[in-house]
Formats: sequence, C-alpha cells, structure tokens
Amino acid sequence: MKVGFIGLGSMGLPMVQRIRSEGHELTLYARRPASLAPFAGTEVTIAATPADLGAAVQAVGICVFDAAGVEEVMFGPDGLVNTLRPGTVVLVHSTVSPEQVRQIARRAAEFGLRVLDAPVSGGSPRALAGELTIMVGGAAEALADVADLLSTLSNQVVHLGGIGAGSHAKLINNTLFAAQIALADGAMKAGESLGVDPAGLAAVLGTGSSACVASGVRLRAGSMAALAGSTAGVTLTKDVELMAGLLDDAPGSELVDVARHFVTAVQRG
Repeated sequence: MKVGFIGLGSMGLPMVQRIRSEGHELTLYARRPASLAPFAGTEVTIAATPADLGAAVQAVGICVFDAAGVEEVMFGPDGLVNTLRPGTVVLVHSTVSPEQVRQIARRAAEFGLRVLDAPVSGGSPRALAGELTIMVGGAAEALADVADLLSTLSNQVVHLGGIGAGSHAKLINNTLFAAQIALADGAMKAGESLGVDPAGLAAVLGTGSSACVASGVRLRAGSMAALAGSTAGVTLTKDVELMAGLLDDAPGSELVDVARHFVTAVQRG
C-alpha cells in the first residue's frame, strides 16, 4: 500500500519503521527536517509539504502532538485536503479530544475524505514489534479498507464505535496511567513514613502483585521530579486535562482526581 505518514516523534518514528519493514511504500513529511535523518539514503520518499505527500498516497497516518498540529497538516495552505483523493482514509493517531477529532472529520468529509481516530498505546518497543494497541473510532467500512495496514502495527485493533470513541478510550487509558504513577509515588512516600528501605520497597513494588507498566515508570525515575519536563510528563498532563474537561463531576471523575496528583507533582518539578 502507498502510505503517507506525518509526525516522527517518539511514537511516530517506530511506527513508520515498522510500516517500512513490512514492505509498504512510504512517503513522509515532517516539520522538523532532523527527524527525517533515519531515512536518508533509503527508498522512502520525503515530501516537501503535506500536500505533496497527499498526491502520492492511498492512506495517511498522522501522529503529531495535538489537534492544532493535525489541523495544520490537514487544512493549512499546503494541507492534505488539497491533494488527497476522495475516499482516502486519514488515520489520526494523535491523542486529541473526541470533539476535536469529530470536528476534523466533519471538515475532512467536505473534501470526500474519511477520518478514523486511531490513537495508539504500547510504546516504542511494541511499535517496532507490531504489537501496539490501536483504539479506533469511525466507520467500519473505512477501518476495513486500512485493516492490512493497521495489522502491521498492531495485534490488538479495537473498533470502539463512531468517530471520537477511540479518543475516549485513549484518554481513559492515559488518565489511568497517570493515576497509577501517582499511586506508586504515594506508596513510596508511605514506605518513607514507615521507615521501609526505599530500594527494597521499590524492588517489591516492581515485582509484586501491584506491579504494572505505570508504576514501573515512577520506580525507575526515582521521584516525580525526575518526570517533570519528560515526554511522559508533558503528554500525560495534556491528556489528564482533556479528560477532566469531559467528565466534570460525572461517575468516573475520581480517576481524574487521582491523576491530578501526577499533574501537580510534575508541574511542581
């Protein structure tokens, strides 16, 4: 398949490397030319603008930081909508709010394009291995048309409903992740209050029944301050605030309350 991809950050880069390894014909665009360095001298095509990319592909993946970035590469002066063929599927892998991706889908539909929100989870090693979890919202027919492409990236593609449903699931997942980091930090503080050896307690929490990916992030970091300014800190802060705007005081808002301990700690540094 002729695949376009925009956004070569900590998740986008390994996703592209995986797509390439599976034999798809790739065209890439990046706002930062340095992020294209891994593909110098390869068969990968580098586009000068998103519009140039759109003219060459059958499907597009977008993995930029936020909704503003998605809108820029989609609808800007040199945006994808200027050249993508009607019917093309645009996969929004970025973590954005459900309403933001619905607005993007509505605007794209005016150009005959089909948008799926398809945020991912699993990190770089699982992306390279094709073992991401992909949460999809949008039309089943559009998903079927890119199923082979997504299968190169994931052994767990979950169709959750209409456009925005994938973003709901991703925000819940990331808010839970932030809450788990905060709880692991609370556990280490409880140990300190009780005089428990911190290195020994970290070993227990990292291997005992409470162990999880998120608690491991806190235990390896050594402190919440160490996460301040990190990719995880910046990304999870954004996602917790998006989630807070969706729930207010609805059932489940307790999850946001716990996750905000993470946000407060990393912002304090």
